[in-house]
Amino acid sequence: MERRMKHGDHSLAQFARLGADPMQSAARATPIDLLRILAACAIFYFHSGQTARWPLFQWGEFAVATFIYLTTFCTMRYSKFAAGQTRAFWWSRFKAIYPTFAIISTIIFAVSYFYAPPKTGCRYAFRDFAANLLMLSQYVGRPWMTKSMWFIPFVLQIYLVMPLLMRIPVRLYTIPAAFLVSGTACAAVYAMQPGLSDHSYGICRNWSPIFRAPELLLGCLLARARSKGDAVAPVAVYVVCSGLVATLAILYPQASLTLLLPLRGVLVFLVLAAAAVALLPFIKSEGSGVIALLGRAAFPFILLHAPGIGFMSDRFGRSLLPWILYFVLCWTGAVTFVLALEKIQRRPKIIVSAEPGRCPSLIMAASHPGSPPTVFRGQVRGQVLSHSSGGDLPKSGNVSRAKIARSHQINYSG
Repeated sequence: MERRMKHGDHSLAQFARLGADPMQSAARATPIDLLRILAACAIFYFHSGQTARWPLFQWGEFAVATFIYLTTFCTMRYSKFAAGQTRAFWWSRFKAIYPTFAIISTIIFAVSYFYAPPKTGCRYAFRDFAANLLMLSQYVGRPWMTKSMWFIPFVLQIYLVMPLLMRIPVRLYTIPAAFLVSGTACAAVYAMQPGLSDHSYGICRNWSPIFRAPELLLGCLLARARSKGDAVAPVAVYVVCSGLVATLAILYPQASLTLLLPLRGVLVFLVLAAAAVALLPFIKSEGSGVIALLGRAAFPFILLHAPGIGFMSDRFGRSLLPWILYFVLCWTGAVTFVLALEKIQRRPKIIVSAEPGRCPSLIMAASHPGSPPTVFRGQVRGQVLSHSSGGDLPKSGNVSRAKIARSHQINYSG
C-alpha cells in the first residue's frame, strides 16, 4: 500500500516510512526545511554583522553546524544509498550541488569585471576562478568567490565518507571516540603551525570532515533514532563531550576557537530547532509548499548573499532598512535561481517495477523534488491500461513503450 505524507505530520515515524520510498521527497519535510531556512538566515546575520555589528552576530557563524547535522541526517535516513547504490548516490549528490556552485561562481567572476569585490579591490584573476571551480581555493591559498563556498568541497567530502559512517555502530562511546579522533587531528594541525592559531582554526573548521567528525556522527545517530526519546541520548552525550572539550580552552587558549566550536555549534542548533518547533503550528498545509521552496533555495541563498555584503557595508553601514531589503532581494534571487534551474533540469523518468503475480508498472516521475510520480499499470510491452495520477499520457489506449521513450527523450530499459 502506498503511503503519502500528510501536511502537518512531522513525526519521526512518518519520516522513517517515507525514507523507505525513493519516490517520496522526504528530505523536503517541513521541519527540516525550516531548519535549513533558519540556519541560512543565521549565516546571513553573521556575515552582515561582521561590519554592521549586530547584537550577538558572532553566533550566526556556528549555524554551519546545523547544515552538517542535516547533511548526514538526511543522507542516512532518506537517500537511496541505503540500498547499496554507492556510485549512483555519489553522482546524484554531485549533480545536485555542483551545477549551482559552478553557475554562481561564473556569475560572480563575470560581475567582478564591472564591480571589483571589496575584499580584493580588483577583479578576480582567471586562476582564482579556476581554483574556485576545481574547489581547491582554500588548499592552494586562493580566495573563494564568496566566503561560504568552502562548504562545497567540505560537504562533498562528507558524502564520500558516508559508506564508512554507515558502518559505525550506535554505541554510547561512538561520539566520545569521534571527539578523540577529531581532537587528535586538530592537535596535529596546531603542533605543525605554532604561533598561527587563526590559520590553524581555519583549517580545523573548513578543510575536512575529519576535523569535525563529532558533528557528522551526531547527525548519523539522530537519523537512526526511532523516536524522540531515542534522539535525546546522543544529543546529551554530545553536549557533555563538547562541554568538556570547551573547558580545555582554559589550558590551551591559543586553540580556544577550535575547542569551543562543537559546543557553540550544538547550542545554536538547539536554539534553531526550538524556533522551528515553535513555528510549525503556524504553518498550514497551503504554506508548506512555500517552506519547501525556500528550503531548496537555502543553498543558493548562502552562496548568493555574500558578494554584496561588502557593498552594503560601504554604502549603508548599520542602516536597517537597506539590509532588510537586501535580505529579501537575496531570497528572491535564490528562489528565482532554483525555479529556473529546476525547469532546465526537469526531465521525466520512467521506471519499470513489477511484483510477483502482478502486472508491471511504469512509474514516470519528474526529476526535481516535490513532483508526485505518475504510475501506469498494465503490460510493459504493447499497451498501457491505466494510470494513477496526472501526466501527459492518455488514461487508456495503445501506447507502446518505444513511443513513450521517444516522446520523453529518455533511455528506457527494463
